[in-house]
Amino acid sequence: MDAVLWIIAIVVGLIVVVAILAVALRGMRPKLPEPQVFTPSPTTARTAPASSASASVSGLTPTVIAEIDRLVSAGQKIHAIKLYRDHSGVGLKEAKDRIEHWSVSTTAPHLAAVSNATATRSSITPTAMTPSSVRASLPPSVATEIDRMVAGDSAIAAIKTLRQHTGLGLKESKELIEAWPRTHAS
Repeated sequence: MDAVLWIIAIVVGLIVVVAILAVALRGMRPKLPEPQVFTPSPTTARTAPASSASASVSGLTPTVIAEIDRLVSAGQKIHAIKLYRDHSGVGLKEAKDRIEHWSVSTTAPHLAAVSNATATRSSITPTAMTPSSVRASLPPSVATEIDRMVAGDSAIAAIKTLRQHTGLGLKESKELIEAWPRTHAS
């Protein structure tokens, strides 16, 4: 009888150990990730109050919006994000997302949006630029130098010179040099 009690105790002990192991292993089983749904966070103390009707949802002034427009247009997104965070009080991720989807405002004050660039180096150029009109706007010595380079098949040097004196981009300068009249060579 004593041996039967020992066998029953061992079987019960094994059942208890197996049950404990099953519960422990079940807790370690990886779970499927829950689908992530974007839910905007409620307004916290860090977020600017939305009491001003003219300052839009983010609480930015027109001057700040104009400066962000200028930075985004100039491709300086990091500075734009920093400025947006400083003036709106939002977190980095929200500011980055906002600047990534920023569209340049047409309601910004003109004084704040004015660039420090001179008129010849402005990024806002007429859409119908022709080699003749660009040549006429250049100093005569530069126009003569570009004529000489184009006539001598030094297109790369001519493009570099044109870019230095007009502030145009590479593509625009290349297109102008390719269409540059070869009759001006002296």
